[in-house]
Amino acid sequence: MRKLTICIFLLGGVFFSCGRKSSLPSVLEHRVSIAEGSEGIPLTWDDLMDELVRADVVFVGEVHDDSLTHIVELELLKRIFYRHRRLAVALEMFERDVQEVLDDYLDGRMTEADFLAVSRPWGNYETAYRPLVAFARENRLSVLAMNVPRRYANRVAMLGEKGLATLADSERVWVAGTLKALDDGYRQRFMEQMGTTPPGPMKRFDPENLYKAQCIKDDTMAESIMRFRQTHPGVKVVSYQGDFHSAYGLGVVKKLKLLEPSVKTVVVSIVPVDDLEKADFRSHEGRGDFLIFVQRMTRK
Repeated sequence: MRKLTICIFLLGGVFFSCGRKSSLPSVLEHRVSIAEGSEGIPLTWDDLMDELVRADVVFVGEVHDDSLTHIVELELLKRIFYRHRRLAVALEMFERDVQEVLDDYLDGRMTEADFLAVSRPWGNYETAYRPLVAFARENRLSVLAMNVPRRYANRVAMLGEKGLATLADSERVWVAGTLKALDDGYRQRFMEQMGTTPPGPMKRFDPENLYKAQCIKDDTMAESIMRFRQTHPGVKVVSYQGDFHSAYGLGVVKKLKLLEPSVKTVVVSIVPVDDLEKADFRSHEGRGDFLIFVQRMTRK
């Protein structure tokens, strides 16, 4: 990573940097702090953009229900686009089998009401993801509906690999060609999160099958990105997914690199904190190549 010339101030565990300035939406002023992910070096927005535009795929990990996170995500997309116009957006929040209707909406062949009626948008689509799709539509950017349809992930959660073995060819196209349930740090983190017994309604599932269901999501998202890149050389992809899917370069990031070893990836983890001035970098060290701490706001 190139050396950065910055002024550093330390206040309550948070680093701030001074340097090149660029305008931000007022809601982000004093509510965001950016750091390099392994050493905690503070960065400006321009410093961050200098690094992100060098990647083939930028993975942005989010907490789904944090409102300021979604404002940061749109800001990231805009700033990358202004640096690199050949850009596409990939979303965990849409599933492969709605790609055609998503394309129809982006190209103006379908109304937004009709699109939403058939695309199974998440409950917070209006405030969280609509701005990303609207920006892509306005600037004629491709949007990848990259996730596996939930019904197939549920089959794996219940039955393991054999839940996929009986799928008809017409259904198999919506699922990654190979399920890779690796025994690595990702599996360890998943099992730790589940605990000895899976919480709530997942108690009836075998934890190993739940892990495989998680993996088929990562496999499908990675394969979706790879296939897009094969047919769109030179187009940078900005991928938005839950932070667990991309943190520490595992999950979908690792799966993409297994499919495409030469791909240049960067992971950005957006971390909501209750008190920005007391954010603890060390507890998130290595979570992403870059960390964006955001002041937690009212959840929507």
